Amino acid sequence: MKKFFNNQIVRHLSMTCALVAAVLAFVAPSSCRLTEEGIEILPSDTTAPFIESFAVTSANSVYLDFSEPAVLDSLTLTELDSSLAEGDDWLYAQTDSSSSYAVANVITYSEDGKSSEIEFSEKTEIGKAYVFSGIVYDTTGNSMTFSQKFYGFNERPARLILNEVRTTFSKTKEAAEYVEFFALNDGNTYGLEFLSLAGGDSKKYSFPVMEVKKGEYITLHGRIFDGTEETALDETGENMALSSAVESCDTARDLWKSGNDKIASNTDILILRDITSGNIMDSLLLSVSGKTEWPRKSMRDFANTVFSLGLWKGGYQPENAVCTDGMTSSLMRSISRMNTAELAQKYADCEELPLYISSSNSDWSITDKSGTGKNTVSGATPGFENSTNLFTAK
Repeated sequence: MKKFFNNQIVRHLSMTCALVAAVLAFVAPSSCRLTEEGIEILPSDTTAPFIESFAVTSANSVYLDFSEPAVLDSLTLTELDSSLAEGDDWLYAQTDSSSSYAVANVITYSEDGKSSEIEFSEKTEIGKAYVFSGIVYDTTGNSMTFSQKFYGFNERPARLILNEVRTTFSKTKEAAEYVEFFALNDGNTYGLEFLSLAGGDSKKYSFPVMEVKKGEYITLHGRIFDGTEETALDETGENMALSSAVESCDTARDLWKSGNDKIASNTDILILRDITSGNIMDSLLLSVSGKTEWPRKSMRDFANTVFSLGLWKGGYQPENAVCTDGMTSSLMRSISRMNTAELAQKYADCEELPLYISSSNSDWSITDKSGTGKNTVSGATPGFENSTNLFTAK
């Protein structure tokens, strides 16, 4: 049987609903509606939207994902002073419109309203720190203020390849182990990271903001010895003769890694990656003979990854790595890429380089010194073209 309500009952129930809603407003935001069965209390949406993900997509644009359909307001982009860029000090930086670096020229929302791309009026500078802040609203008026620190996007990433490695060092001679890179194009090295899996992710090296030219050598020296702090200098500008520490090269770039952790080991997987894209740019597998398994799970996983991507050919077990038995305590030996000149010629006129450039243990050799006296040529050649004198075990 259908139920009917006359006007008086409806008015009475409506007043009751209003009274209940007024009372509940003080204890829990809610609403009510009149149904055939009576009054139904409906909880209001009191949860503010939040940003689920943030990405820098270009030098003047960022991308946001929201927890629900939302809109943005009061957007500000502020350049951070270098003294505030690290740690949590940036949270206290002034981010109002009077100190803004740029404004939001264009705000584009997705069809479902759960994401947005913002285009700024000015381009950010590579590697500089910025704070993007504003307010995000949902459809019911709930809001949340937000602040997000990020670094200027690198639109011209340098393409480097691993070129030479020495795993030995001498404290008495102040000669550090090193990893040398070769530039296949013009670009900026910001966003690149070098990682030794034997050392672990916490000991990675992040490249500075540095413009390099095609054909340049960049040597990352593994440590700064006591007393050499004033001579072991990073050459990030135009002066390639700035560093004068042992094995610096006046015609190539020298960089120095702080700390005393080994930059590379004889059983290791070396990784060069781009943190912006998440891509692995190059890899080198090293192992002493006789090993059947990598000593760490992270090494096994990375070896499998670079093999499956086609970055490393021939297999991913230690037996497929470059054998480092010849890398003893001698400073004169290094692990050298033997096809660098071939790769440089192959990609000399390429406007866009392939995502992966494969190598295998056949592309690498241990090089040694040759000649005597003034004619001695070191097998270790940081900053120079690799030696072609191959090490032969006696």
